[in-house]
Amino acid sequence: MLAAMPPGRPLILTVAVAVAVAVAVGAAAIGGCGGASVPASTSTSTTSARPATPAVPPPRIASPRRPRERRPAAAPVGRPQDVHAGGSALSVTVTAIHDPLRDSGAAVVPGTHAVGVQVTIANQAGATYNSTASGDWSLDTSRGPAAPLFIRQGVCQTPDADFESLISPGEVRSGCVGFAAPNGSRVLAVRFSPHAHPPGTVTWR
Repeated sequence: MLAAMPPGRPLILTVAVAVAVAVAVGAAAIGGCGGASVPASTSTSTTSARPATPAVPPPRIASPRRPRERRPAAAPVGRPQDVHAGGSALSVTVTAIHDPLRDSGAAVVPGTHAVGVQVTIANQAGATYNSTASGDWSLDTSRGPAAPLFIRQGVCQTPDADFESLISPGEVRSGCVGFAAPNGSRVLAVRFSPHAHPPGTVTWR
């Protein structure tokens, strides 16, 4: 049997209970809010994907090229070429190349053969031209330059008197110059250098 409560106590008790309940409910609410995990809002990017930029290779540095050797202008066999030789105005022509030169009677060294170059020199005007054929003429082959050669007989027989000696103005001289060329080579060029000097050189091929 419950003891009788003094007057006025039920109201105070009721208020105290209500306050306690309110505090408990608030604590529960706060604990629930703290314990609950709220998913963070995520933003999705709508930027369109860009194509990958291809890798650019580094520039290549070209190695310097050697300048090509310039060959002098050459004329075909049979074409005259004008040559200024000091005070002489010459017209020089290679008329024929005999490769090999047969029945020459030349004393060639082993590994070489005789080649004959027939030429014509016309002194058109000016001073008398006086030189030597063996010094003025040269022969280039695929295996190097050919050496001058004395021809004993045949169409290119070397004369006793050099045909380039004392060519007067208005005079025309013809002759043949012999060379010893390496076996297996081919003639690349025939050159005439007045007075055996490079200035004024003309070439035939």
